[in-house]
Amino acid sequence: MAVLPEEEAAEVEVLNERLKKMTGITDKISRSLTKLSGSAQQVEMSVQPILKQTGSLTALAGNINSGIREIDKTMKLLDLVKREENTIRKGPQVVGLPDYLDSVKCLSEGLAALQSTGLKSAEKAVKEMTLLLKTGSVQLEDQFKKTLAQESTPCEPLHFITKKLPFPTFTPEKLKTIAVINEFLSSTIGTTATSQTQQVQSSAINIYADVRGTYISSSLSSLSQGCVNTATRRNTAVPYEKGDNGISHYAQALEGIFSAEYDNIQRLFKPNLWLKVYTQTTQQALTVFSNTVRQLNKHIVSFMITDCYLAFDVIECVTATATRLGTKTGEKNEFVEALKPIRQTASASFYEILEDLKRKGTSMASVPLDATVSDYTQANMARLRRLTDYQTAVAGLLISLGDKNWNSPYSPTLAANQQSFDVGADGNVLLANYCMECIDRMLEIIEAKGKMYIKKQQLCAVFMVNNVAYVETSIKRGGLVGVLSLGGGIAKVEKWRKKAVEEYMVPWKEAAGYLLDMTYTSKAAITVAASGSKPSLTSKDKEAIKEKFKNFNTLFDTLISQHKSYVFPDKEVKAMLFKEITFISPLYGRFWDKYHEVVKDKHVKYDVTALQSVLASCQ
Repeated sequence: MAVLPEEEAAEVEVLNERLKKMTGITDKISRSLTKLSGSAQQVEMSVQPILKQTGSLTALAGNINSGIREIDKTMKLLDLVKREENTIRKGPQVVGLPDYLDSVKCLSEGLAALQSTGLKSAEKAVKEMTLLLKTGSVQLEDQFKKTLAQESTPCEPLHFITKKLPFPTFTPEKLKTIAVINEFLSSTIGTTATSQTQQVQSSAINIYADVRGTYISSSLSSLSQGCVNTATRRNTAVPYEKGDNGISHYAQALEGIFSAEYDNIQRLFKPNLWLKVYTQTTQQALTVFSNTVRQLNKHIVSFMITDCYLAFDVIECVTATATRLGTKTGEKNEFVEALKPIRQTASASFYEILEDLKRKGTSMASVPLDATVSDYTQANMARLRRLTDYQTAVAGLLISLGDKNWNSPYSPTLAANQQSFDVGADGNVLLANYCMECIDRMLEIIEAKGKMYIKKQQLCAVFMVNNVAYVETSIKRGGLVGVLSLGGGIAKVEKWRKKAVEEYMVPWKEAAGYLLDMTYTSKAAITVAASGSKPSLTSKDKEAIKEKFKNFNTLFDTLISQHKSYVFPDKEVKAMLFKEITFISPLYGRFWDKYHEVVKDKHVKYDVTALQSVLASCQ
């Protein structure tokens, strides 16, 4: 239905009235909010100082509470001495190790905490706690020492060496106790020390090194003294033989007991301390070893020619030990300084051996009447054979010395000043060169002495053959064969043998010369011989043939008689020379076959069979 205009106007009027009322209300609300905002700001300004003061009071209360706690804590720390003193002073053996360690740990931590407060009023308590902690540390170290000592009764090294047993280490039970105390001393007490309390620091490493070092040294003392006694009481009229001294057992014992100790150290200490503890622990035994080597060296210097081999024995045994230990522990030079004096003596011995060879050769007043092997030859070959018993040590020394430097006296000063040596040199080749030089000089002297004292040329040749054969046999039956094969030494000795055999064969070749007939036959005889008939000889030719048979028979009989009279100690030498002289048989057979029918039987003493039989009797 349509609305009348008057009604609409009335509604608009009503709405306008309401709008005015709402506007008025809105104004009132706005004024109220403005007034309220101002009031809130006034309240905030009034409350803010109160809030700040409340915050300060809260912080102050917190600080007071914290201070009270710290004071309470400090009071407890100050009371630690009274609480723990009884336990500390009784010692671990009375209260038991676990309780004692707890007490010391509590005191150690309390001391650290009290020191961190910096309170001047706590200085007295710090001193008291430090003294008490020191007492605890001393008692723990004493317990550590006693526990180590229980496992450090000296052992008998030969028992373990001869039975090939490992040297003893800590038992599991003792190892656990030792490890606990060591760890506590190192980590708890060891970290408590400050610049003002250094006296509290742990001496665990020093204690361990002292106790175990004494154990090692005491265990090895009998071997050390035995080496010296054996050397000084040995009959120095005869050369030292490998094994005459106990140095090999000493070296084995050093290796075994050092290796076992390193195993103990690895189980007890941190890896960064292993080498330090090992070096400190073994120092005492190494000092004794160094002294032993010096005493042995003094003896060797006094009896260089017969006992220089002891120096080689020491070097070889100990160097091998040092190498194996160095591989395990990382300490490569622990024996270097100890071996230095004996290495110098060993290096000097090469020149002395050569000089002694010349001296004794020069002073040789006779040779064997039967032209057999000279004592001089036997002694020198035995000397060279002994060098090969220590081939590794000798080869190393010769590399340091240098080729041919053995011809001059050794000087430690010159050796120290030597800029370098041939690191690529083969020590075994140098040993071969040295041995061959000794053999050459020896055979030259033997040859000269043979010619001086033996007037008969063939007997002199027998003398050389026997001596050279002895040299060859000594080479083949000992370690020299492997050495001399490197430097061509065997071929050089063969030249000496061939030369001696040639000297022996000179009169035999003279005898063979009587069987050479071509210069005594006529042209007619040669023509007849070529035709296959017996030669027709002139009277002059026959006389020449008779003379040749006669001369041959005389010389042959003499040579056979002499050959049978000669002494050949080596059956191989006799067989070799027999083989050499049988060359005469085919020559005689040809000569006999050609001429025995044209001369009288009285001039032909032997037929071919008879001559061969006589030769066979020389075998």
